[in-house]
Amino acid sequence: MITLPPENLGVIDLSIIIVNYNVKHFLEQCLRSVQRATVDIQAEVIVVDNNSQDGSQQMVREKFAEVILIDNQDNPGFSKANNQGIDIAKGRYLLLLNPDTVVAEDTFTRCLTFMDQHPDAGALGIKMIDGYGKFLPESKRALPTPWVSFYKIFGLSALFPQSKRFGKYHLTFLDKEENHEIEILSGAFMWMRASLIREIGGLDETFFMYGEDIDMSYRVILAGMKNYYLSDARIIHYKGESTKTGSLNYVKVFYQAMIIFAKKHFGGTRKRFFIAAIRLAVYFRALLAVLYRVTTRYGFALLEGLIVYTGMYGIKAYWEHYIRFIEGGTYPPEFSQLYMPAYTLLFIVLLWTLGAYKRPFRLRPLVLGPFLGFITIATVTYMVGPIQNFSRAIVGLSAVFTMIMALATRGLINQRQRGNFFFTEQSHRRILLVGGLKEIQSVLSWLSASYPYPLQVVGVISTTNNLPDGVELNLLGRPEEIRQIVRLYQIEEVVYCNAQLPTNQIFDMLESLQGLNVDAKIVPPDTESLVGPQQILQPFQLATANYLLAQPEQRRHKRWVDGLGAFLLLVTFPILGLAYRQPAKAFQGLWQVLRGKKHLVGYSKPASHLPPLKEGLLNLAHRLGKAYDPNISPALDDFYAREYTWTMDVDTLFNGWRSIGGGHGRNKA
Repeated sequence: MITLPPENLGVIDLSIIIVNYNVKHFLEQCLRSVQRATVDIQAEVIVVDNNSQDGSQQMVREKFAEVILIDNQDNPGFSKANNQGIDIAKGRYLLLLNPDTVVAEDTFTRCLTFMDQHPDAGALGIKMIDGYGKFLPESKRALPTPWVSFYKIFGLSALFPQSKRFGKYHLTFLDKEENHEIEILSGAFMWMRASLIREIGGLDETFFMYGEDIDMSYRVILAGMKNYYLSDARIIHYKGESTKTGSLNYVKVFYQAMIIFAKKHFGGTRKRFFIAAIRLAVYFRALLAVLYRVTTRYGFALLEGLIVYTGMYGIKAYWEHYIRFIEGGTYPPEFSQLYMPAYTLLFIVLLWTLGAYKRPFRLRPLVLGPFLGFITIATVTYMVGPIQNFSRAIVGLSAVFTMIMALATRGLINQRQRGNFFFTEQSHRRILLVGGLKEIQSVLSWLSASYPYPLQVVGVISTTNNLPDGVELNLLGRPEEIRQIVRLYQIEEVVYCNAQLPTNQIFDMLESLQGLNVDAKIVPPDTESLVGPQQILQPFQLATANYLLAQPEQRRHKRWVDGLGAFLLLVTFPILGLAYRQPAKAFQGLWQVLRGKKHLVGYSKPASHLPPLKEGLLNLAHRLGKAYDPNISPALDDFYAREYTWTMDVDTLFNGWRSIGGGHGRNKA
């Protein structure tokens, strides 16, 4: 229900309503872009926060005093939160905008002009691109009737995108560079005529999340108005940041919303067919979601595991026939059926743990993983006895094969993506800076410290065609030449400095780099954080970047020590249990470490200025055999974070293991 008196309605051009939930840094970037886009129009911004726990409310109050903030003490859902904003909005147009979006300077003026010129338009959607410049097909959609949904669910729309029958879900047969009348808009950007929305009602609060945009779009059509797609206005939508769409829960919630829509708008046989198809689709898409997640996360490792096993089998066959059993005989069948799969798994697990699947690829894990695998297997087989001794030569050759295979596969990936087969341990992420004259200097002052991996700033594209005094970097070219520059200099990441660089120009460059596999981050105005589709580098990370414990590689080493150390101590607990000062608490703590709930070694007390750690069973004071001392322990914690190596954990564990569960130096958080 509208709470404002009639005389206050439509007194300004636009009311922008943003529902936020735990995406503070995306929200800040969104609001900065909205500020720039509303300079020439009368607009108000309403942020409805659904009980975020990341400080979003405080950020809005401190940095955007002009924004109207509705601070909910619970999460009532997307629809209800938007209706809270609609209830107090004064604009003649309403815009429902996701917080994980960036609008261009002319986005709102273009939409305003189009709607004023088309009185038959009830609602408007625009061209959306993701953080890599790729067009998002949900920018324009058709009504998900049973057959349209069937074609989408079972992949026919993807197989025949230009077909007017099969490609109707995302209207892929319509040119995305032209304006069109469409049926369904995206909830990430819904521009609506306020008078119409107050006539047909706000969002249906039956939809907690998902489906409400389809329902609203359809009700606009039922009211006799039209929905349009505007191609010459654009936004970035970091799809999935405000609501992660890769989970099984998303599949379930989204299709449940489709059932609500069908029950509301369809009838008879049509409704029953639609609901049956949706329920089938839930299981089908859930299976696809599981397969996709397994394939994207573990597919490379699974493929290499198959290659390693195949290579090991070939080595075994050669060794068996030409070296070991020249005069007849074979290895026992359990060697191929049991030991070889176990050896393969160990090689792949070690490669994974040491970071061989992290990018940029590094040389050390590719050599160290197979070597440690060989040492481990050789040691275990020696300890077990002569029954397994037959395998050492094969394992040694398999370790060499694994190393060569890992080097070759990553070299081929580098060749395809960067044009360079070779890489070394000292390889850096190659970065290009794009921005204005004043901003480049300030960004350079903290950029290298903020990144969690080594980087090399290759050069700069300056919109002013020159660089500040004292900046010793190459000026590589103009913004319109960015695609050629990225390919020539093998750039892996582009950082756009948005204070002086127009957002529209960023959009142009993002779209021009499609297909080059280049990451992108934007430095919003008046902030020292970088926002991108895969990662936000926050101010806290800038403060902790100089601590070795903040580096991903060191944290992997710490997890490895935690897992192996806790496992060994638990295995030996029946023998050493009575040596602990508090055996019951020690066993409980070690079990929590094995489950990833605690660390073996942590801080003596929580410290906000240090890289975050879970509670530790021990701290560096145990390495010295001291009790907690408020004058000494904070310095030890700082030293531990700044100079961390995995040997510190091993040494602390060796000296203080009897204190696990309680003892000298222990101080609970």
